[in-house]
Amino acid sequence: MKKLTGGLLLCLTLASLSSLSLAKDKAALNISNHDQHNTMMQQCIATALQRHPGAVIEVELENEDGKSIFDVDVLGKDGKVWEVECDAASGEVLEDKEEKEDVDDKK
Repeated sequence: MKKLTGGLLLCLTLASLSSLSLAKDKAALNISNHDQHNTMMQQCIATALQRHPGAVIEVELENEDGKSIFDVDVLGKDGKVWEVECDAASGEVLEDKEEKEDVDDKK
């Protein structure tokens, strides 16, 4: 009985240690993903300001059709509001357009 209890205790201890190791690896992966997203967001902001010098109004991380996209709104020196969308994984510009006022915003 002592051997069975000792063996069970050893298995539980090893399982706990491996769970801690997996949690640590997952936390490191989350930090890595966060750093990568942060870098791509900064790249997208820089691209938006290069295309439309002015001030950044808003940056959003959106999910469109399963794809992460940064949406950067810039108030250009020309007085227009520009929307630049970038792929969050590659930094590729997907859309660059002047943002028009919605009909609902006028109400």
